[in-house]
Amino acid sequence: MDVHILDRNVGITTEQREHIVRCLQYAFDRFSSHLRTIDVSLSDVNGPKGGDDLQCRMKITLHGKGELMVEGLGVSVEAVIAETADRAALAVSKRIDRLRDPQGTSMSGQ
Repeated sequence: MDVHILDRNVGITTEQREHIVRCLQYAFDRFSSHLRTIDVSLSDVNGPKGGDDLQCRMKITLHGKGELMVEGLGVSVEAVIAETADRAALAVSKRIDRLRDPQGTSMSGQ
């Protein structure tokens, strides 16, 4: 799984980049055989005003299964990455399950 991080006026530190990679590895480890790339874009949408102004966009490219786009907002790099990665991992799980079961029934038997 290749991770690409794009910093758009946030000023991500080396430690934050390492945290992002660790967080993504933790969230997507069980899907690693299905993932091609994860593109992460972080931008400060409100400038220096403060508040929930950090936007995270994750584009997940799956091997032969298309792409997913997930967005999130937060007050810190760490918070917005964790929240968006969790939501993205859930979306990947649902996509993989749906593709495994073409009839659309639950794989868990429910």
